[in-house]
Amino acid sequence: MNNKIIIGVRSFFEANSSLSRVIKNLGWLLAGKGFGAVLSLFYLALATRLLEPAGFGYFTLILVTAQVASAFVSFESWQLVIRFGSQLQARKADDEINRLAAFCLLLDVSSALLGILLVTGLIAIFAHQFGWQDEMIRMAILFAVVSLLSVRSSAIGILRLFDRFRDGAMAAAMTPLARFGGALLAWSFSPDIKGFLIAWAAAEILTCIAYWVTVRLVTPVRFAGLGFSQILATPRSFSQFFSFLWITNLGTTVRAIAQQVPLLVVGFFVGPAAAGLFRLAYQLKDAVARLADMLGRAVYAELSAVDSHEGGDARKTLFAQTSRISAVGSVLLVIIALLLGKPALQLIAGDAFLPAYPILLVLALAAAVELWGVNFEPNLMAAGRPRAILWIRAAAASVLLGLLTVLIPGLGGLGAAYAILAYSLLANMALWIFTRYSD
Repeated sequence: MNNKIIIGVRSFFEANSSLSRVIKNLGWLLAGKGFGAVLSLFYLALATRLLEPAGFGYFTLILVTAQVASAFVSFESWQLVIRFGSQLQARKADDEINRLAAFCLLLDVSSALLGILLVTGLIAIFAHQFGWQDEMIRMAILFAVVSLLSVRSSAIGILRLFDRFRDGAMAAAMTPLARFGGALLAWSFSPDIKGFLIAWAAAEILTCIAYWVTVRLVTPVRFAGLGFSQILATPRSFSQFFSFLWITNLGTTVRAIAQQVPLLVVGFFVGPAAAGLFRLAYQLKDAVARLADMLGRAVYAELSAVDSHEGGDARKTLFAQTSRISAVGSVLLVIIALLLGKPALQLIAGDAFLPAYPILLVLALAAAVELWGVNFEPNLMAAGRPRAILWIRAAAASVLLGLLTVLIPGLGGLGAAYAILAYSLLANMALWIFTRYSD
């Protein structure tokens, strides 16, 4: 009986090679992120217990300010590499892949420089409202510069284009490993905001190095001998290159509004202590909800390859298979939050952060909705319909901003959590309707 089950499972995956590649790639992403999730619990515990809610709030406001600036200028170049690189792989155009990768790296660096200007302006405008003094302003700007210049989006795309998810997971593991080591050093020598910012900045630099060294070692992509004029001419080889580029940029901005702006609004209206409680709940939710992000990235790479090599019918079949996986995962996520949310808060951060538990539950529901709908965006992207995603997310984000201004003054972080849940429900229901009736 056991042999029959094993043979049946093997036959199923042999008949569904695309699904088996998604699961294999997801497994490597889970291995890397699982390692990171375990370490994150330790360095999160050190940060919350040493800094306490107000100090942790200041710390996370600095981190999120840099992330928001990055999102507003980022072009998500990894999506460009996969979207157009899959077409080049189908016709074995290796030299053109090199030029595409170089162009995307140039985009990364250019957006980082723009981000530095933007974050400097954001800090100048909001520093007083956040309660930052001169030294904290300097730390915030320095951290943002290091974080923005540690570019790796195009490297991530290159590794996924060549199906090197295992190697990408190993490079990504540098972030939690470096943060863990840095948090221990901060605890020993500088148990304050400055010490933890230095640790996080070092992690950004080391992760950037790890990704690009990995690209050099395990992929055929090479930049040597490429002329600047050749690199700049890359978009001419693809139809709709710039429209895809700007749509992904706007899509990243909209996602940043949904993911990062609520914390800034909480800090602006309620204060750093409330921001600290909200951020801890968000990070614990995020540790569990990373499954959605990993599944989405694995599915997008495979859907793009299937669409380029086998056509739309094969893409629809893979979409249906992975949708069933995400539905089961969303139910499990809610169960985990209900059973482990409160004990996790108390174990990691202590009694001072227990008021974040209701926020965590609401955010877990939002994460479950995102996991349920994790396949909708990759399917539409692979089908060449990024505009639909942008308009849906933008409409939902406008509702989110309106709810934030109404709910946060009275409910604080819990109001922000309810606004995020509303955003997730609206966006994913609309994406589901569009996906169901547009194919």
